[in-house]
Amino acid sequence: MGCEDAALEKRIVALEAEADRQAVIRLIDQYAHAIDGLDDALLERTFAPDAVATYKGLNYPMDVRLEGFPAIRDWLRAQLSDGSRPIPWHYMGTHLVDVVGDRATLRTYQHNRTLAGVGLYTVEARRTPAGWRIARLHLDQGILDPKMLEEVNTPEHQERIRR
Repeated sequence: MGCEDAALEKRIVALEAEADRQAVIRLIDQYAHAIDGLDDALLERTFAPDAVATYKGLNYPMDVRLEGFPAIRDWLRAQLSDGSRPIPWHYMGTHLVDVVGDRATLRTYQHNRTLAGVGLYTVEARRTPAGWRIARLHLDQGILDPKMLEEVNTPEHQERIRR
């Protein structure tokens, strides 16, 4: 019976580790759905209140650091549509997750179809009493379409990014 108990315990540990990995992947999926669907409640359930987010443009000028959930939410709102309707933009995939205790790191590729953009999200997550939450989010994003690149380099667009 002892061998069976040890084998069962090993399987339970492996299942718990996989459940943690899936919960962390779900965070980036929630993030995409929340920003594309203009769902502030879902976005709030995705981030820790003291989260930090940084967004960097690789081939265009975007260099933003936001501290705290309200700053992240407000900046994202200003960037996404006119706020009157949801627009599905973001596709996430090829997730790589490392979980150590109550901390996790996620790297995932994204495609932003409206901007013809591609990027790499790096996320640090932590387990809270309410579940996993994003503590730090970083995006390195490039734009593939030269015409779109010209548009995001206009003074009007740059002012919008700084808000």
